[in-house]
Amino acid sequence: MVREETVRVGTSADGRAITAVHRWSDGATRTMLVVGSIHGDERAGERVVRRLREAPLPDGVDLWLVRTMNPDGVAADRRTNASGVDLNRNFPCHWVAAGAGTTKWSGPFAASEPETQAVMALLRQVRPRTTLVFHQPLYGVDSYRAKSMTLVRRLGRETGLPVRSFDCGGVCHGTLTDWHNTRLPGRAVTVELGRMASDDQVARVARGLLRIAIS
Repeated sequence: MVREETVRVGTSADGRAITAVHRWSDGATRTMLVVGSIHGDERAGERVVRRLREAPLPDGVDLWLVRTMNPDGVAADRRTNASGVDLNRNFPCHWVAAGAGTTKWSGPFAASEPETQAVMALLRQVRPRTTLVFHQPLYGVDSYRAKSMTLVRRLGRETGLPVRSFDCGGVCHGTLTDWHNTRLPGRAVTVELGRMASDDQVARVARGLLRIAIS
């Protein structure tokens, strides 16, 4: 029997709830966590999360779904949180003080933002074997500083997305995946959808993630 609960992970800078949907069956041991969006104007990954919530759950899979870690940005249709911080530059790994006054501001210090702190706490608690974080619009599975190229290549095959290195010209610092891959035992991968994502593509990506989850 599939069990489901909604967990309040934390609160955004502007007071909005950050939640995770936890789906599992008794004895499930293969833990996967999916973040639909970090940047509030990159929301196609949230549609993947919606599909994963509605899909039949394979036996043995322990699935955590965070629709967005940036509800303030989603509400305002902007990249940053309510404090103007790019949350994917705010994690305490390779953090650099940069971008003040722009939409890529890394924040006043590493892990300064309540959203960052909330997701770090969730990941430390759940300790997923696999974490997938969605962005747009670069279109591909990111191999940059990958912890598991086997996983990256499998994601490419299952989702139909090309494997690419998104190093941002050397300015990708303080990212969720870098922090996860450095500080936790599991492996995290960034998945970039295109500027537009069709329903068929979203469905294929969701199916691919479930196949990976059971392997």
